[in-house]
Amino acid sequence: MQPAPFSAEPGVSSIQLVQKWYNNTIVRVPCDPILDHKEITMSKTTLITKALLTAAIALAFMLSVGCAPKTPEPPSEVALTFWKHSHTPADDLSKIIIDEYMKANPNVKITLEIVPTNQYFVKLLSAVVAGDAPDIFDTDDINLPILIDKGLMSPVVPKGFGVSTQDEFLAQFVPGSLNTYKGPDGKVYGIPFEFNTWNLMINERLFREAGLDPSVDAPKTWEEAGEIGKKLAVVTNGRFDRQGFTWNYVHSGWTMTAFSGILYQLGGSILTDDEKGNKSNLYSPEAIKALSIMRDMKTAYGACDPAQNISTGADQNADFIQEKAAMWITGPWAVPTFKANPAVYDSYRVVPLPQASDAKRKTVIMTSWGWGVNKNIDAAKQLEAWKFVNYASQQGSRWLGQAGYILPRLGWTESPEAKAFKGLDVFMETMAYGRPRLQHPKNTQIRDELHKAIQEVLLSGADPAASLKPASDAIDRILAE
Repeated sequence: MQPAPFSAEPGVSSIQLVQKWYNNTIVRVPCDPILDHKEITMSKTTLITKALLTAAIALAFMLSVGCAPKTPEPPSEVALTFWKHSHTPADDLSKIIIDEYMKANPNVKITLEIVPTNQYFVKLLSAVVAGDAPDIFDTDDINLPILIDKGLMSPVVPKGFGVSTQDEFLAQFVPGSLNTYKGPDGKVYGIPFEFNTWNLMINERLFREAGLDPSVDAPKTWEEAGEIGKKLAVVTNGRFDRQGFTWNYVHSGWTMTAFSGILYQLGGSILTDDEKGNKSNLYSPEAIKALSIMRDMKTAYGACDPAQNISTGADQNADFIQEKAAMWITGPWAVPTFKANPAVYDSYRVVPLPQASDAKRKTVIMTSWGWGVNKNIDAAKQLEAWKFVNYASQQGSRWLGQAGYILPRLGWTESPEAKAFKGLDVFMETMAYGRPRLQHPKNTQIRDELHKAIQEVLLSGADPAASLKPASDAIDRILAE
């Protein structure tokens, strides 16, 4: 039996193997001396040819088996749930961005659920308690500490943003812009997609109809807001056909935003030690004066009657959009909703928030919403969720143009959408003296007590001090629990 024609040996080349095989082959030689030479010559030539052909085939086979790339395993299927609060312009863009991401990542399925804003946190917190929270969700800044405390929030995974370290991740954002989304451990727990400074919207056309120049007469102090608001107001038989200026109180988030801005201007705070303490500071001269300024818009100047507001939780800027108010405090997110009334969209102007005439510090309130990821899902899903958030946060110019969202991620401020957004300069410049609202694990309870006190004053004409005292006592009990 002859040796195998070709067997691979470590450290031996294919040519050496052919030579070895040839040398070990037995050749039968005839007796005729003449034929002997021919047969041997032919046999050896044939053998060499066959050997080389065999070696080439074997070598090609080895290369095809050992060196050809393996077919990659298809990525595992990933199903993610995503909840967001309703804001129609952002809802539509969210669907588009989700579809784009799924087309680029066919193994990923993202199911979006849009929840009415005034029901959102009740639904989200109920899901947390039930252990049925979504994989991706949004949260505002004041509820972030609550969700961290309840164990829902995953720290950002830098790998999801294409980098290895938190420093590399932070370098992709405006310096300091993620501080609000840091937990007690210094880690970042969310990516803001909506950075708002709350400034004053004025209707230029209504100013001119009242004989006012919007470039000159836009109010700079709260006293001026009352005086100009009186001139802009239209009243028939004791009812406002149009309020010159009014406070939005559709829910406790709005009332805290308006009240806190004035309170901080006066040097006050809701809690002691400039919001760092563990006692209520609502029954203070600064807090009483802040609520008095809000009351005086109605009682001293006759610029408004908030009880006649038409805005709702579902339509939060209706008074300004329907020209029931000529001046209105809101954020950049509201601008796309003005398109519902082209006359208002063409006539709005953004001016800096009025300041207290005796302000201790220049202040506008900053609020934000951000994307978060459920830390209780497995690591692979967490990573994919952060990859989606990374993609969504890279669409800054689109979010601004369609939804009025200012994202703090670098790279979009010179886009055509940014240049076309009327008032963006004011929203951006006032960030220099912007301050976030109170962040506290018991924020919801604190905010509700404050909301009740403000409503009593704005709607029923109650005395500010008399309303703030029981609210302050209730907050102290909440903090002591």
